Amino acid sequence: MTSRVMFVLLTPFFLGITIVYADESASLEDISEMLWKYEEEYIRAHRDADHEKVLSFWDESFLGWPSRLDAATGKDGGEDYLSTFFAEPDKWDFRIERQGIRVIGDIAILHYRIYFGEGTGRITHTWIQRDSGWYMLGGMDSPDLYR
Repeated sequence: MTSRVMFVLLTPFFLGITIVYADESASLEDISEMLWKYEEEYIRAHRDADHEKVLSFWDESFLGWPSRLDAATGKDGGEDYLSTFFAEPDKWDFRIERQGIRVIGDIAILHYRIYFGEGTGRITHTWIQRDSGWYMLGGMDSPDLYR
């Protein structure tokens, strides 16, 4: 086969790969930005004592371990946790410092440092994509002792 014929036959194949790869890359960026916005909404909902909104982010299989609790809790223990530690709206400001995100298929993990009032913390959240959107599957936070 001549090189000209090979070029004509293979060009659509390589263009197809390039287009698919570019679309997937843009999609990952869009998903990443959406999840970072969800994280900000999630923290804001805690500050505002909007328990319903906080719980709406959690997957039915959620398991989290906030630093204020002695053990991990599921979604069923979430309302008790929120009522104890976020009973009333507050006015503290916060800032998220993104440390990393990985999106692989229907799973994403985010690490960030949060600055609020006089405190600093580290947070890790794992998200899962379901048919109806992205939900938090798990999480853990700790005070930032190294700051």
